[in-house]
Amino acid sequence: MKRQKGFGLFEILVTLVVLGVGVVGLVMLSKSALTASQDGRRYEVAMRLAESKIEEFRNFNSLVTATAPLTAYSAITSGNATKSQSGDSYTLAWTVTNQYWNGATSAWQNTAPAGYLLNYPGRKQINTTVSWTNSEGVTASVALTGYASPTESLTAEQLNGGLDTARAGPKINYTPGVAPDVISIDLGNGSRQETSKPSPTVVAKNNTVGKEVQFETMTYQPANQGNTQQIQQDISSVSCACTYGSTLSASLPGQAYSTSSNQLYWKVGAQQSKQTGTVSGNNQPALCTSCCKDHFDGSGGSFTSYYAPLNTSRQRYNSALSVAASGTYVDACRFVRLDGYYRPLPDWNLVQVIVTTSDFLAKAANQVSYQNYIQYVVKTYIDWQKQTLNWTSTPTATPPTITEFADWLATPSNVATGGDATTDITVNTGTRQLIARGIYVDILDPVYLAGIDTSVTGYLAKVPFQDINLTMLAEWSMTPLNGQLTGAATDYATVSNEPVDTIVDLNNYYFGSYSRGYLAAKKSTKDSSQVLQSVKVKATVYQGNSGVTATLISLPDRDLALSTELAVKVDSTVVAQPMLTVTGRVQCLEQTSNKNPAPKACNKDYFKNLIIYPSSSCHIDEPASTNQVGIYVCTAEQNSTLVVSFSHSGSGNINFLLRPSTLSIPMTPPADGSQVISGPCTLLVDNGVTNAANLTCSP
Repeated sequence: MKRQKGFGLFEILVTLVVLGVGVVGLVMLSKSALTASQDGRRYEVAMRLAESKIEEFRNFNSLVTATAPLTAYSAITSGNATKSQSGDSYTLAWTVTNQYWNGATSAWQNTAPAGYLLNYPGRKQINTTVSWTNSEGVTASVALTGYASPTESLTAEQLNGGLDTARAGPKINYTPGVAPDVISIDLGNGSRQETSKPSPTVVAKNNTVGKEVQFETMTYQPANQGNTQQIQQDISSVSCACTYGSTLSASLPGQAYSTSSNQLYWKVGAQQSKQTGTVSGNNQPALCTSCCKDHFDGSGGSFTSYYAPLNTSRQRYNSALSVAASGTYVDACRFVRLDGYYRPLPDWNLVQVIVTTSDFLAKAANQVSYQNYIQYVVKTYIDWQKQTLNWTSTPTATPPTITEFADWLATPSNVATGGDATTDITVNTGTRQLIARGIYVDILDPVYLAGIDTSVTGYLAKVPFQDINLTMLAEWSMTPLNGQLTGAATDYATVSNEPVDTIVDLNNYYFGSYSRGYLAAKKSTKDSSQVLQSVKVKATVYQGNSGVTATLISLPDRDLALSTELAVKVDSTVVAQPMLTVTGRVQCLEQTSNKNPAPKACNKDYFKNLIIYPSSSCHIDEPASTNQVGIYVCTAEQNSTLVVSFSHSGSGNINFLLRPSTLSIPMTPPADGSQVISGPCTLLVDNGVTNAANLTCSP
């Protein structure tokens, strides 16, 4: 029989079975590949979450303390969180271990070695675990270890004693403060120095002691590319209630020294067995422990033994200002941060007090006059120490005569071009803020003093002096009338002198917490013959540590207090200056993403956390959409100087810088006769943006 071609039923069935098995295999393979892809994506997301958490910890704002939303290195601790990404939930858990470098063993360890000086660890080991549920319903996880450090990554050789001195030091950008709150002083060697606004914190309930006042004195070098920070003095002063204690080893005051680059800094005082004290009662600043213990003079009669070199027979007083040879007493101390710790310094030494209006020091020409006056005061006082005082353990020389600022301006050559020849003011009825400043110059060790030559340019860089804004710490009052006007001085004007309180918001420095030096002119000071007379506002600052802490702790500090007066004429016929409006741009930049720090225009919602001061005369017009800028609008008197400050509360984990945070705007009438002028711009920038600290706004 001839053989037939084709497929039989059996072959077809076999083929179908083979195809079915193959299709099932392909489906299973495809499912397996999809599952693997999903789990691979989840693994990648988990790894990025772990990396981001470690990077987040590395982006801290300060070492020891920070006010939210800012973060501190010391505050990095273990924790956990939950994140949702692409419909999946991830659990983050991290453990933080403090580690310290031991130079003896050349290894990191989890406990601080003997003699460790810093109050924060050399690095923090961060073990991060991210967990999620995979496609099979099983919990999966990924672990990542990283480190956060307050310094750059260093070799073992570099860690032994600090940075390799052969390497160039880091450059830290600095944004100077703005007058009238902060005055920058030329040191004559290419550097400038300024002291920030004091920030009081009151922890006691009786308003007698328990005050802590902090500020910084910064030395920086101006340059075309920006200002480079050179030396930062973190200063704190406290008032305390103490009780006499036992004889223990305690600190003598720190001493000034000149660095290899001829810049002033401080070295820690020596330890000596001497009388000590302990903190009396609760609600005392933490620094009171050191203040009560260390603030006793040493023995031996050397300069380094005394906290107040002009008062070497110093006594202690109780709150009623009676001598306290035992038991409880009040005290106040001055500290500077060295090696991460606050160390006691010699007491503050007040040399001169100045009082002006905020408008006076906001004017650029007057700032020049005032800077020259500071140089005159410091030179006069240093020359007196060298030529007359000739310090001994029983100093008796009378301090030099220093001309008051108002009288110093009476000499035409002392007035800067375009500056005012007087600080006296004539006003209509109304209010205005006055400013008190104190010039402090330390009494210097005769050995150190011998190396200062006031005839040489740049000597100021070696002198420990500060020009401090004491507006909120001085005692304000009206001077009694001298008979030219009837009634009392307070009939014509008053000045605020509210109890010192904690200043929470420095942008609301004058008005946010309490008021001092706020003048209210009430009625005309014309006498019966219609001759315009003056009333005088007095600012008094206690000597020594009493003045900086606004806490009187001794009779000498009271008796040696310095005062100055400002003459005020109130003329109701004085025509108020017309009001001008100033507008300016507020730009905003944020990171493109966590992995891409390149800048992009901010989300418009970030402007909601932007605050402008003074809020009474300024506001911000927020942009309607992303990629637009905000606009600030302020009004102020014509020919005045308007000082505008900005602050930002942050948004979630994003911290913003303001470049600059303060603007000084001369309210000069436009040439076209309009009432609106264009002001400078400011930049609100995400701290994570590349080179954020060096970016500036576009006018």
